[in-house]
Amino acid sequence: MTKPLSPRTTRELPELDPLLIWTDIPGTSLGVAASGVRKHGRDDLVVFRAPGNAAAVVTRSTAIAAPCRWTRERVPGRIHAIIVNSGNANAATGEQGERDVKTTALRAAELLDCSADEVLVCSTGVIGVPMPMEKVLSGLESAARDMTMSAERAANAILTTDTTLKQAGCLHEGFRVAGIAKGSGMVHPDMGTMLGFLVTDAAVRPQELQDLLQRVTDRTFNAVTVDGDTSTSDTVILQATGTDEPLTPGSSSWRAFELAVEAVCRSLARSIAADGEGASRLISVLVEGLQTDEDAAEAARAIASSNLVKCAVHGADANWGRIVGALGAHSVPDLDQLDLDIAGIPVLRCGQPIPFDESEAKRALSQDEVLIHAHMPGSGRGEAWGCDLTHGYVDINARYRS
Repeated sequence: MTKPLSPRTTRELPELDPLLIWTDIPGTSLGVAASGVRKHGRDDLVVFRAPGNAAAVVTRSTAIAAPCRWTRERVPGRIHAIIVNSGNANAATGEQGERDVKTTALRAAELLDCSADEVLVCSTGVIGVPMPMEKVLSGLESAARDMTMSAERAANAILTTDTTLKQAGCLHEGFRVAGIAKGSGMVHPDMGTMLGFLVTDAAVRPQELQDLLQRVTDRTFNAVTVDGDTSTSDTVILQATGTDEPLTPGSSSWRAFELAVEAVCRSLARSIAADGEGASRLISVLVEGLQTDEDAAEAARAIASSNLVKCAVHGADANWGRIVGALGAHSVPDLDQLDLDIAGIPVLRCGQPIPFDESEAKRALSQDEVLIHAHMPGSGRGEAWGCDLTHGYVDINARYRS
């Protein structure tokens, strides 16, 4: 009987602290309001206040939304607060959209006693609709009046088609990192995440924080795919409120800090994939082999983003041909030496099929999480996360605006 594959290497990350939340980080506070941008009476505007150095990674889409442009021009640097609304993406809104972002930042600066350049703005929701600024500014004033709101309320306010809150925290070797995210559909990031807001009590210089966030994003949020569509508004922001001597890159403390950030980002990324629109199963892909980690990560994403693979997982069908087809379509080499397991069931060795029990495979593929594990020659290692493709996804997106 063929034994299942074992990982050649593992990336050890610190454990998450289920009790650590965004507002546990010193120097932070949250304001939340129901502005009416999305629905009457529903929280949809958040003020994330965490004065300190900040970094951000935003979408590379050429349809980039106005808030992303504003954010990109101000990081890395000193940031006081982030204003976030759900229900309207302020994308494809032309010069008026740019003016609306500036107006929001200027009013926030007045309310929070900082400069407009220390305020970042994020929006998520319907594309191509002018921002209802009277509602936004009224909601902003309401949120800024009471900066004692809970992280749970803030996490709920930024959701759109999400069905679950997405929060994570990690305490590792004295460093605290916490995060809140949203994302369910239009998820196939190229330079960031759907929306993610991270904060830490570490002291880090702006450019070094930016470099770290980019590395971690590439290993986590950029490994997520729900439907292959990159959003106009993808943004992840990391704020550092620490006031001690800044960390030194390359030191043991820096290494511990980066692992804590990665642990939080990885958890949020997996949560986004698991909560994909209409999803019933999380698909985790591990590719070991190829020349570099980047090659292996691209191969993993090729599998996770394949609609045929997604459909097979939804049907609990161990159709390994879909996986081989996805790899071949992305010009992945050495498939004649491919070892492949699906949900712990060996299906290929050295590129050749091996017998397996179909009923056992169907039971294994019916779990909440399905692991696809591929071995090939080479020392690369890459992961990706996605979800199955269901009728629910079509139903949600067929009536998204209505």
